[in-house]
Amino acid sequence: MLRILAFALLFAAAAHAQIWPETWHGSKRTSVQTLTPEDAMLWVEYGGEAMEKAVYDGPVGKFTAFAWRLKDATSALAWYQANRPENCTPVRGAVAACTTPGAVIRERRNYVLRFDGWRPLDKEIEELDSKLPRMRNGGGLPVLAGYLPEKDRVRNSERYVLGVHSLNKFVPWFPAALASLEDGAEAQSGKLALGGTQSDYVVFHFHTPQFARAKAKEFEKQPGWLVKRSGPLVAVMPGSAPKNVSEAILASLEWKAEAIWNEPGSPPRMPNVGGMLVAIFELTGVLLVSCVGGGFAFALLWIYLRQRRIRLDGSDQTITVIQLRD
Repeated sequence: MLRILAFALLFAAAAHAQIWPETWHGSKRTSVQTLTPEDAMLWVEYGGEAMEKAVYDGPVGKFTAFAWRLKDATSALAWYQANRPENCTPVRGAVAACTTPGAVIRERRNYVLRFDGWRPLDKEIEELDSKLPRMRNGGGLPVLAGYLPEKDRVRNSERYVLGVHSLNKFVPWFPAALASLEDGAEAQSGKLALGGTQSDYVVFHFHTPQFARAKAKEFEKQPGWLVKRSGPLVAVMPGSAPKNVSEAILASLEWKAEAIWNEPGSPPRMPNVGGMLVAIFELTGVLLVSCVGGGFAFALLWIYLRQRRIRLDGSDQTITVIQLRD
């Protein structure tokens, strides 16, 4: 009942959500449509918030734009991996972007964007940062995706696991009761082409190395599984590939920890109180001499002007007096 209520609230909120702006990069929006996810449980598990389709027309021609907004960048990466086309070619240098002959799909912070009929450049995508509502980073992309082996990986086979539903859908051979996803664990799965067959590979990230060690012992009890732990990571391969090949792949797993060590620097030098007092007295003396000197110079000028008036006018009056008689 609660799950049905959550779906109803989610769809009600999505029905009133508007993502795509009226205008963008000189193109004008001609139509907009709120979308509904094909897998509602996966959408909720990944933290989906809103999805929308819009049609634009402008200098670049007519094109269709799709947007899926999720709670953070990790959820966006998971949704991107689960929904990119099978024939999508990864963009070189990008973690989550690929192209097809007529479209481009990419992750942008907590959004997944797809464009059919036009391939916008990075600078054009950056214009959307201030136009798309509720765009946020959420800590950046997870590093777990980088622990899948590069060699022999099947293109577009990667799937990010955030809950029981995504685990059952993408890694059905792994029992959900062993994964401890309810405790916040995450996993990255993929397929490797080994010896003419495809073998599954999944690497879990647990909160602590101690918890990972305990889970690794549980995984090792499963018949046919090969397990390797490194720090908080535990990689698992079922026994479908040759054992020597699987062991070589698992041996490459190594947790790359980054530590930041903060040390106090040298304390600032104590101020020279005596020197400060001397400087204050020096400044006071300079100001006093300036005031006295200025006053003395003004007095000399006034005396000079008075003597000059006496010589010229025969009067020592400092002001001009006009006497009016009847």
